[in-house]
Amino acid sequence: MTPLHLTSRHLVGGTLIEVTGELDATNTADLSTYLEREHPQPGLPLVLDLTHLTFLDSGGLRLLIDLHQREDQHGAGLHLAAPHRRVTRILWLTGVCQMLHIHATLGQAVTAADLIDPEAVSPRS
Repeated sequence: MTPLHLTSRHLVGGTLIEVTGELDATNTADLSTYLEREHPQPGLPLVLDLTHLTFLDSGGLRLLIDLHQREDQHGAGLHLAAPHRRVTRILWLTGVCQMLHIHATLGQAVTAADLIDPEAVSPRS
């Protein structure tokens, strides 16, 4: 099993969290705790970069559904960016893809969430 690794970036207007490794029943609590610390305001958009998430079980799937519902209740959005092909397959087979905001690239997810990456904006003179 590939351990779960999480990194976050606070963008203008919300949070971007990169999820790497495998998300399953043994570590969904780790992601939940991390989200509470790094994205404490569910009223702001959240982007999860799933490019390097190689496995997702029913526990991870349940967490994504719960996150989506929480963000939706607070008027914000959960956006999933560039999910790995194995994760995409699970999302499609379960039908969960129809309720979630899934984007082919990280750039598309950040744009859809209406976030601004301060590193991508050049300073004006």
